[in-house]
Amino acid sequence: MRKRTSALFISICSLSVIPFFSHADYYQTSVQCAYSHTLGDDAIMMFNMPGHAMWHDFFGNTSTDASSTYTTLRQKATTTCTDLADSSAYWAPSLKLPDGTEVRPQYQKTYYQTVNSPQNPLTSFPDGLQLLAGNHQGTSPNPRISFLCNDGTGYSSSAERTCTKPANGDTLQFNIGIQFPNCWDGKTIAAKPSGTAHKPNAVYADNNGACPADYPKHIPTVNMNVAYLFPGLTSLDLRTVQLSLDPIMNGDQRLEQWGSVYTAHGDFVNGWTEDAAKFMTERCMNNNYDCTSYMPYAYNDPIADTYVSNQEESDKNFGSATQLLVQGNTKNTSETNNPQKMTLLKYQIPPMPTTYSDELTALFKYKLHIYGGRTTSTGGMTIYMYPTTTDWDENTVTWNNHPVCDYQTASTLYLDEKNQYRDFDVTTLVKQAQQKGQQQIAFCISTGGNNNNNIFTFNTKETTYPPQLMLVGVQNE
Repeated sequence: MRKRTSALFISICSLSVIPFFSHADYYQTSVQCAYSHTLGDDAIMMFNMPGHAMWHDFFGNTSTDASSTYTTLRQKATTTCTDLADSSAYWAPSLKLPDGTEVRPQYQKTYYQTVNSPQNPLTSFPDGLQLLAGNHQGTSPNPRISFLCNDGTGYSSSAERTCTKPANGDTLQFNIGIQFPNCWDGKTIAAKPSGTAHKPNAVYADNNGACPADYPKHIPTVNMNVAYLFPGLTSLDLRTVQLSLDPIMNGDQRLEQWGSVYTAHGDFVNGWTEDAAKFMTERCMNNNYDCTSYMPYAYNDPIADTYVSNQEESDKNFGSATQLLVQGNTKNTSETNNPQKMTLLKYQIPPMPTTYSDELTALFKYKLHIYGGRTTSTGGMTIYMYPTTTDWDENTVTWNNHPVCDYQTASTLYLDEKNQYRDFDVTTLVKQAQQKGQQQIAFCISTGGNNNNNIFTFNTKETTYPPQLMLVGVQNE
């Protein structure tokens, strides 16, 4: 019988992994996925052959097995990842200590990164894209595989080292970093396509991020870091650690085989929602914006966005303006004789997902993701978002005919002068609209104070950083 051990329960969010960078830009996002299950399956190399592959530890999608595809990953979308938009399948070989004890990983954290993105714009992951990294027959250091001990000795590709328990008393931790190819041929989803050439579907860019001519599509660099904890050890000689290899099969009987840590490798099947994959590249990395927060499960740009202004501009339309302005407290009727500007936004509502349990579905929230800040002075202030009707046109609406705001319900946001993306939580407002059968929702944005000298400026849908209505699902924060 195989011996196994489970690491001490430690919240995955209390642990950290140093990303394995390779000439990366600053534009990145990450997702952390707890260990899910172990199977002798491999949906890439041994599709539809359950129990015939090496023992693999799986992360992310909890349904992953020998027959997984993008369709099954999205239909059975439950995941151990923090971001519910990511139902990808991640797996790596199992790890065994010299005494025969198999140690399950605590989690893996994957960094999605760019390599010189201004010169090499990214293509979003296509549905179900498969990627392979490492060499399961490796016998020497691999520049795409790295080893990290939490004793302060840093990353290395060599197994000629011993991890030691940190001096501060923390549990000994060992990470394996796996860097996947980032140049895709633009047409082949399978990592090991059939055919006489048997060419891979993806290769690595050069150090400047350039892809070869026959692999023209630059995709985000997937850097998976698998973390193991060893609460009972004070040291770990990496030369004695073993990783699973494909068994020798005699019918349905398995003869297990094991190799050194140089056989480390990883598998990835993209299961991000299409909107999340698109947002990662088009709205973040290609846009020179560091989206370190969660990717949206779904998002929509505005159907319409504009602002209206009172006093001498009360009959003027600002539908062609490239800025959205907010000034004054429109809720306070005593302020109507003072300068006021109110932003109006209208969206198609992204529908809630139907492939999660009620418990996970309850974690999804609607966020108004808007770029801007206070432009007249420094310091923070609260602004307010109220629901309004959708029967207005951005090309004709003025202060004199603007829709009435529902001041009984609101979402608030405290912001300062920094120009950056900020999020209103509008879950309550959107769900109220959905309960009324609405497929669209509109908002008006106003300040809550009476200082009419303060102006807030936001981007419109015609600019680089437009405002979006996002559906975001996060677990294990």
